[in-house]
Amino acid sequence: MRSSSFAAVACLSTAGALATSIPSANAQDAGARSAAERAVEAQTKAAKPGPEHRALAKLKGKWALQILSWTAPDVGGRYLQEKVQGKMGPRPFEGLGVEGFNNVTQERFRTWFDSMTTGPIVLRGKCPSEAKKCTLKGTMPDPLVSRDVEVSEIFTATDEDHFTRELFAPGPSGEAFKMLEVAYSRK
Repeated sequence: MRSSSFAAVACLSTAGALATSIPSANAQDAGARSAAERAVEAQTKAAKPGPEHRALAKLKGKWALQILSWTAPDVGGRYLQEKVQGKMGPRPFEGLGVEGFNNVTQERFRTWFDSMTTGPIVLRGKCPSEAKKCTLKGTMPDPLVSRDVEVSEIFTATDEDHFTRELFAPGPSGEAFKMLEVAYSRK
């Protein structure tokens, strides 16, 4: 249930980001309506797997690995992985996040991948381990401008069983706006 709820919020936030560039139903400006159509078209195109993804798909499967490692111990306890599955209307949604702390750079980092696009959100920031609030900054792909844009995420821990993530990205005017808020509650 939590996964479905998160997915719906994530999908709605993306739609909400697109909606900020869509004029109200009362607008009579045909150019604005065509801008909205272009926004939907750009988002659809950005989410469509292409030949590069088909090439990557050939690597799917179970593999026997031989790994030689001289300095890296096991991964145990170093990363937090988040998997999300759900739907937004009739569309399925899947997301995958990896979060950790880099002892070398002394930075917390987070990456996010989902079925709404083919590029990652990559975030980093300096956050003490006892911090209840942490701001990460980074980039995410924006299909409307065909490039990565700067974004920030604010992580706020309310207590041991509740936290939120707020994602801020550039709006149509270029000014940052809150495009996503996800509230987490431990089951």
